[in-house]
Amino acid sequence: MVETVETIERAERIAAIDQIIRQLTWQTQKQSLHTLSRPDIGLTLPQMVTMFAIRQVGRCRMSDLADITLQSAGTLTGIVDRLIEDGLVGRVRDVDDRRVVQVELTPFGIKRLEQVEEARCVDMANVLSGLNLVQLGQIEESLQLFLAGVNDMLEQATARFSPCEHTEQHHPLASIPSSHS
Repeated sequence: MVETVETIERAERIAAIDQIIRQLTWQTQKQSLHTLSRPDIGLTLPQMVTMFAIRQVGRCRMSDLADITLQSAGTLTGIVDRLIEDGLVGRVRDVDDRRVVQVELTPFGIKRLEQVEEARCVDMANVLSGLNLVQLGQIEESLQLFLAGVNDMLEQATARFSPCEHTEQHHPLASIPSSHS
């Protein structure tokens, strides 16, 4: 009977955590959109994700960027075209094959990502301002455990669906939300 009570309690806690994660996801996405819409930043969420991906992997082909960001080539082309118009991303010909076009961040794009990270850091400090150091440490430790579980699940899914390409590397976008990179 102890197992049954523990099983029920575990299921209830998992459901409560799932509800909190959904609320956090929704609220942080709204906050991110608010931050990105500031006049000094002026990015959409897909533009930010694309720029962080380019920064993470460096100069890359559009097809690779589409795979990394999980966006269609058509969608990504529109996003990158707008980033190019804004001077945040540039197209570069591959030195080995002039037919291949790659994209990279411009110095202005790098600076814009720094602005995003600074704004996110200020936002996070405001959100967490009511917590003491012990509470901050507890949240950090719990979130690290949660993130490790998510990463493990994603790696298992990747191994199941593409066993020939599975590596021990983490997905390039895993560090995108970090304001400490």
